[in-house]
Amino acid sequence: MSQTQQQIREFVAGIQAYVSPVNVINPWRDYVTGYDIGPEAVKIRSEHLVRYLEPRMSKARYIFIAEAVGYQGARFSGVPLTSERMVTGNHLLVDHQMIFPGEPGVRTSLPNIAKPNRSQAQYGFAEPTASIIWDVVLSGQKWKPTDFIFWNMYPFHPYQSSQNMMTNRTPTSAELEDGLLYARQLIGLNPDAQIVAIGRKSADTLSLYRIKHDHVPHPANGRAVQFREAMRMII
Repeated sequence: MSQTQQQIREFVAGIQAYVSPVNVINPWRDYVTGYDIGPEAVKIRSEHLVRYLEPRMSKARYIFIAEAVGYQGARFSGVPLTSERMVTGNHLLVDHQMIFPGEPGVRTSLPNIAKPNRSQAQYGFAEPTASIIWDVVLSGQKWKPTDFIFWNMYPFHPYQSSQNMMTNRTPTSAELEDGLLYARQLIGLNPDAQIVAIGRKSADTLSLYRIKHDHVPHPANGRAVQFREAMRMII
């Protein structure tokens, strides 16, 4: 095992060790009955994260840091700002080999949760934000997908209540401070990468701790056009 591979394993082990507070799911630690396919879902998502980081760690040109894991994204895919349909090879824009080499990833969500439509039941979740971000990155002909690492300031899934875990909520200040530990580690493992905050929460947290970064609007809530323009100025 190379030094980089060892660093990735240690980094992911640190993520797995995080014990979730109330109304938070750690996708790489927590198995939730009625939502995940089984206890093996945790191992599958952890393997996806390792496979995603292996071709990027210490080589990436950019690290994009958004706010928190969403239920349509890394909650089930195990890869930040990336949906299940992407890792399993069922996305029109993103082929799974853009995410990691080898075989497609494995779905970890049950097909009958969150009032699924036919596509969700058959292929798993798709995340609009992930699709927009990947589209912008892939449109830059100068770069390869492995030139970018996607991350979240709070790299876990905060949800609104135990009655409905298929929701997203804004992480608290304490949660963002917890997440900063992992962002610092990732930045330290990629010292030459340019840091780009996606959204105000991520930017404010990086600024508070004097971490140099650029800032682009989050593409949600009708800001996709502004996000695309800001991203193209940077990359």
